[in-house]
Amino acid sequence: MKRYIFISLFFAVIYGCGTQAPPPSEHPDVPPTFRGTVGSYCELFPDNPVRVQAYSLVLGLSGTGSSECPPTIKSYLVKQLRSLRDRGYLPNIYRQLTAEQIIASSSTAVVEVIGTVPARAPKGERLNVEVTVLEGTQTTSLQGGWLMPTDLRQVVGRYTGRPLARQPTARAAGPIFINPLPLSLVTGQKADPRRGIVLGGGQSTADRTIRLSLLRPDFRIAQQIQNRLNSRFEEPEGPKVAEATREYVNLRIPPSYRNRYNHFVSLVWALFLQNSPGFLDNKLSELQILAGQPGQDYETISLAWEAIGRPALGNLELLYREEGLGEVSFYAARTALNLGDPQAINVLITMAQDENHPSQLPAIQVLSENSSNVRSRSTLRKLIHDKNHQIRLWAYQGLRKTGDPSIRSVALSRDFGLEVVDSSGEKIIYIWAALDPRIIIFGEDLRCRQNIFFESQDEAVLINADADDRLLTITRRLAGGNEYMSLRSSFVVEDMIQTMARPWKSILDERPRAGGLNFSEIVGILYELCEKKVIPARFELHRVGGGPNPLAREGGKGKGE
Repeated sequence: MKRYIFISLFFAVIYGCGTQAPPPSEHPDVPPTFRGTVGSYCELFPDNPVRVQAYSLVLGLSGTGSSECPPTIKSYLVKQLRSLRDRGYLPNIYRQLTAEQIIASSSTAVVEVIGTVPARAPKGERLNVEVTVLEGTQTTSLQGGWLMPTDLRQVVGRYTGRPLARQPTARAAGPIFINPLPLSLVTGQKADPRRGIVLGGGQSTADRTIRLSLLRPDFRIAQQIQNRLNSRFEEPEGPKVAEATREYVNLRIPPSYRNRYNHFVSLVWALFLQNSPGFLDNKLSELQILAGQPGQDYETISLAWEAIGRPALGNLELLYREEGLGEVSFYAARTALNLGDPQAINVLITMAQDENHPSQLPAIQVLSENSSNVRSRSTLRKLIHDKNHQIRLWAYQGLRKTGDPSIRSVALSRDFGLEVVDSSGEKIIYIWAALDPRIIIFGEDLRCRQNIFFESQDEAVLINADADDRLLTITRRLAGGNEYMSLRSSFVVEDMIQTMARPWKSILDERPRAGGLNFSEIVGILYELCEKKVIPARFELHRVGGGPNPLAREGGKGKGE
């Protein structure tokens, strides 16, 4: 059984059987071992992400906005601005202006906002949204801007902009991130400053419907699916997981799976309808034989094990304790851990520390996801010093969730963070361009070299220090372009980042003269300093999750994809 066959027919989106009426009650091409599962009787509907769109306003620009706005969009934005003012959501500098004056200001820009809500996403799912200057306006840059609170609705087609629903599907707000890196390493071409991303600034407003549509309407089978799902997944204090009609079964995500909703749907798909001990024993024997054959889809097999539940633990223990099984042992141990076997963590720890094991990285990922376990956390503290930077990153993610003292957080602004990781080996600056954007420094006391003269490509920031200077000077061009201001910092990169990010104040009267540099500005400076070897560290981009890629380059992807 090859993975692509099974995924296309069993777990992945099923785009239609194309069968003649009457349709079969089960998919005919499901492998024999997996017949009688929920997925063999149903199609998953809907299984496509939803595109959402809105027109909105970016605030806080330094004279790079414009007043142009089509009348229909202007009428809508005026209503939104008045509502935001009434609710106290507008920044102070705009509260004394009328809605029309705000739109006409060069510190604002009319934009189109586009996002994608994942299939099956529950309420509160965070997402990136793309923000683009409206065509025909004279806005030159969104750098430093902030998207005002915006309701996004599902639309018809890609360009019509006609909403399908009166209620918003998602809401978005937050600072604009503009890719500061060259799109092409050959030409040095930069990203369009009229287009940016709000990293993690979107949020779905309601649970998306998850529906199992029976291939052949049959209330008896639908009722059987409903009862089996409620028996297997219903939780105390939680709602019923499944409700059936003759044609379909509606699903609700149990509370414990809300952060793993795709995994829950996969388990539903893999669940056998029959639940008698004899039937399950036979299926476990079949699965064990299948797992022992080379080239099998172990991911699918492990889902079937986990869907069976705790009755599978005996078989799983035999597999994960047997030496020489490689990937099979990993999948058996991971599944056993998911089912509550406390001994399985020891096997995964051994794999995670064995650089020759074929499942070392997946095992480390499982430890990272289970970092609340004391033994798992102890292993991650060792792996944070590994020479493999991917291993260090997985260890960091796990330890960060537990507030481990090896990771020190530095308060910068409400828009992004700075974290310093106590990690030996190669110094690395990671840019986390995803939900909760942040700069991560691997290695304490990372310092700039002496004798610096650096000017950013846009000539807005100058960093310099002579060979015998004890501090470096950071000079910034203020809004308007004719006035400059300087601050001092130590050569420690952490201190330099903090200095650039905090509000810039006058030395004479301590009055704020300008806000701190934003995330994309600081990322661009760090990239250039690493490229020029001013900072002796490796520069890495890390992006996770869906939505538009804020760090995409010509001919390649950002690191960490």
